[in-house]
Amino acid sequence: MEKKTTIAERYFEKPSRLKTFSGIPVKEVYTPEDIKDIDYHRDMGNTGEFPYTRGIFPDMYRGRLWSMRELCGYGSPRATNERLHFLIEEGESALNFIGDLPTQYGIDSDHPFAEGEVGVEGVPLCSLQDMEEATEGIPLDQASFNISNYLCPTLAMYIAAAEKRGFDLTKLRGTHLNDTISQILVRYVPVPLDLGIRMTVDSIIHCLDKVPRYYTLSTGPEGLRESGATAAQEIGLDFCIARFWIQKVLERGKGKINIDDFAGKVTFTHRVGIDIFEEACKFRAARRVWARMLRDEFGAQSSRSLTYKVHTPTMGTSLVRPQTVNNIIRIAYQTLAAVLGGVQSIHTMGFDEPQGLPTEESHRIALRTQQILCYETGVVNVADPLGGSYYVEWLTNELEKEILKVMEEWKEDIAGRAERGEVIDCLFREAYKYQQEVERGERIIVGLNKFTIEEKPGEISLHVLPEDEVKRHLDNLKELRKSRDNTKVAQALDNLRRVTENTEENIFPAILEAVKAYATLGEIMGVMRMGYGHDYDPFEALEYPFS
Repeated sequence: MEKKTTIAERYFEKPSRLKTFSGIPVKEVYTPEDIKDIDYHRDMGNTGEFPYTRGIFPDMYRGRLWSMRELCGYGSPRATNERLHFLIEEGESALNFIGDLPTQYGIDSDHPFAEGEVGVEGVPLCSLQDMEEATEGIPLDQASFNISNYLCPTLAMYIAAAEKRGFDLTKLRGTHLNDTISQILVRYVPVPLDLGIRMTVDSIIHCLDKVPRYYTLSTGPEGLRESGATAAQEIGLDFCIARFWIQKVLERGKGKINIDDFAGKVTFTHRVGIDIFEEACKFRAARRVWARMLRDEFGAQSSRSLTYKVHTPTMGTSLVRPQTVNNIIRIAYQTLAAVLGGVQSIHTMGFDEPQGLPTEESHRIALRTQQILCYETGVVNVADPLGGSYYVEWLTNELEKEILKVMEEWKEDIAGRAERGEVIDCLFREAYKYQQEVERGERIIVGLNKFTIEEKPGEISLHVLPEDEVKRHLDNLKELRKSRDNTKVAQALDNLRRVTENTEENIFPAILEAVKAYATLGEIMGVMRMGYGHDYDPFEALEYPFS
């Protein structure tokens, strides 16, 4: 219950929670004594120099601005394509779309368990046909294109769509999440761990030569920070997962692949919260920890391998439904924190996302938030403008220590512990602690537990799911199953199952072959599951359609 105060009381009001967002206690002032153990060249260095604390490029945003990359996914591939073109016209510099929940689960839109979820929280991608429609009219050899999906068949769809339109695959740029361990942390029906590891590693190895500019692994999607992780836990746990993938790729490469062949293609998707200094310092500490781990543990030498590259969505769970427009301000401060932290790519949430997907208007405001910050505030003119602050350097050090503690605790068997639910349990404990603090009023959320008002419903225009587009998409899928060469589909799926059973072969070329035959996502995932001895359908509702 909000405690009302008088104007006299508010005049003398002072902060009551003297900690960072993640709970690190802070003093009222910092001096040279607090950073006396910092060696500039060892711990900070110049921008673009090891350990990259101050930034991965010497000139940072003076050389190239961060990518403005709004996430979208609507109702159908056609509706998503229309929104992508809208964002391009509004000044977006890179593209980013996410699959709906059935796509993330690896099932098709006509699956019985997909009913009611098709197109609700992203774009349905059942086949190459859908990817072709979603990317129609976009110059894929010029646009950097993020695919926010965990399953590599969607990456295969993108590659096949680009190839069919005649684009040079060596010029494709963008990122695919592809992190099937992180998928365990965010999806109720994850890919079985053994199959997930095979899919991720083989797709990384295949694309090293075939699609060399494309980043085929981005560790750290919404599962950690949005589920309650502290700033240090977010970085530490994700670095453990990235370390796991590095080890698996090196093992799979059997001496043919060294660390500098692929580590430069490992990126991260890390949230940015509203504590400006903690978030900026988090990114500074992360760069230092990553550079030292890659050099000292794996022997990496290339600067591309040593540099922590991060795409940064603002935090959706920090947005609240009461006084929805206040979220515009929250998002702006989060975006500022990301820029002060020196990130490479930003997705600003729509202010209306606690109630639905962004409308065109809220998407425009989100993009304008980045553009105003970029073109009007002057924050892009100097690399690492916070560098040298006694508080910032102290807090960067503290976060580095906390990140290393997390890594020491979790780095062994991170995949197994994620599969057993231990990571989720850890995150939920933090989330519960946070919620208790909010409910007790120890954390003030303006408009939620302080400065509340009575609001009239319907004051904000919300996105409405285009039911006609969903129906059109389902009709297209039904027609595809009839019109495609099903003999060719069955042959491609049989081959994929054979390759899956032979663990010595790379699985990704066979996935590509099945995609090009217009096999669906559910069929491709199903036969790979069968190849590893699992049920064709994760929900046990469907049988394999080809004898």
